[in-house]
Amino acid sequence: MNKILFVGKFNEQTKKIQHYLAEFVSIQLCSDNVAIAKSMVGVYEPDLVLVNLEGLEQGHGAFFEEMVNHHGEIPILTVGSAEEWQMFGDYHQVSQLHYLASPVEGNTVLQEIARYIDVDVEFLPDGSVVARDERKMVLVVDDSPVILRSMKQMLEEKYRVQLATGGTQAMEVVKKHLPDLVILDYEMPECDGKQTLEMIRQSDKTKDIPVVFLTGHSDAEHIRSVIDLNPSAYFLKPPKADKILEVLDKLL
Repeated sequence: MNKILFVGKFNEQTKKIQHYLAEFVSIQLCSDNVAIAKSMVGVYEPDLVLVNLEGLEQGHGAFFEEMVNHHGEIPILTVGSAEEWQMFGDYHQVSQLHYLASPVEGNTVLQEIARYIDVDVEFLPDGSVVARDERKMVLVVDDSPVILRSMKQMLEEKYRVQLATGGTQAMEVVKKHLPDLVILDYEMPECDGKQTLEMIRQSDKTKDIPVVFLTGHSDAEHIRSVIDLNPSAYFLKPPKADKILEVLDKLL
């Protein structure tokens, strides 16, 4: 989990931002005392330093000076009014320092932090935020861009979605990310669904991943050949969103 050192006075703005961020990052509050803040950077080794400018004085510029001279690799995000930011004008051209105008919501602070470090969260289309590991990962494998796009739209609000256009690419994703479930097109050129399923089941690490087949053929013989492979489920194309989400909920 990312480590954030939050420097500033323990006021309402600090409490509000800290309370929100604590759900998504490891956050350490730190006094605005310059000597203590300098020491904490070395002890805590943060990925980013967040500074609440409210109530700070020009003398606190010594902390920014320390960061620029000795910890230039650590990004600094400051939060405060335009007047408070202006007080530290000597550092406005330093690329290490960034500014966010207050008042500001915790969600906005988190989005700004995500611009400078890789935060383990997902920003959903509805504006909400979830930790990445709270959502299951689903890999969708199909050689049709139309199917991939529609499946992603069906699933992305509830699951992390990875896409692959064939069996070979799918196995690369499986080995790298270990998805929680694979939705697999049965009919694909070169490496088809049957071959891909066999490769998934060959490894002890991946053999228990649930696999759901998609097929474009509804004749009895074809369906029987799909069922004989013992998938966790199968759907005829194009699958209906409510049906596939219901099945995924049960499997995951």
